[in-house]
Formats: sequence, structure tokens, C-alpha cells
Amino acid sequence: MANKQTGFTLVELMIVVAIVGILAGIGYPSYSAYIMSNNRNDAKTALYKAQLLQEQFYLDHGQYATSLASGATHTLSGSGWHDDSDYYSFALGASSTKNNYTIIATVEAASTQENDTDCTSFTIDHFGVTTSLNSENTVTADCW
Repeated sequence: MANKQTGFTLVELMIVVAIVGILAGIGYPSYSAYIMSNNRNDAKTALYKAQLLQEQFYLDHGQYATSLASGATHTLSGSGWHDDSDYYSFALGASSTKNNYTIIATVEAASTQENDTDCTSFTIDHFGVTTSLNSENTVTADCW
């Protein structure tokens, strides 16, 4: 009587490995793009929150906060602002005063978001005007 063996041959196993490799090669770039887009949205949400807090600060104190950092005299940190992003750093623009502001979100250099060359920084000002820059510091409209 013939003994029939069951199981996978090496060729069948290699075909499965090749298919998994092809699927991973297609799926990973899409997943990475999705993660970058999600991190961009988190940065924009934080900018809108900071803008909202700036306007509330203005209503309460008659001027805009001149710092995002805690410990400063006129700061947003006491108004509920906190920066917990691992991918973007937030700062007030150099031209920000007690009468106007620009809030800037910039990609952190040592994060995975650094690979996002299309949208490396976002800004919003006291008028609500939004801009974004790519890695060549060119204004791009695709990010907002």
C-alpha cells in the first residue's frame, strides 16, 4: 500500500512567501501615507486649538499670549494649551505681539514625519489665515 504524505512542498511555501511580500510591498507605502496624513491632521487640530485659546486669552486679558511655554508672563500653557505631539513642534512666530500672533507647527527632525516632504510646516494667524510649506520652503495649498 502506498503511503500518501500530506503537507506543503517547498515550492508552495515559496509561492506563499512571494505573495505575502508583494502584498506587503504594496500595502506599506499606503499605510505610511495614511499615518503621515493623520499626523498632519493632528498638527492642524492643535493649531486650531491654540488659535481658540489665543482668542479666549485675548477676551480674558485684553491681549494675546506672547508665549506658548509655561513660566512666561503671558502664556497659553495656563489656559489649557499643551503640546503633546511627537511629530511636530509648536511655536509663536517671531512677529507675534500682544496685538497679533502667528502659530507655527514644524515637523520634528528626528520623527518619522520628517519623511513628509510635502507639508513640513503649518501656520495660522490671528486673522485665521492658514499657510503651509513643503521641504523647499515653498508655499503649498495641498496641506490645508
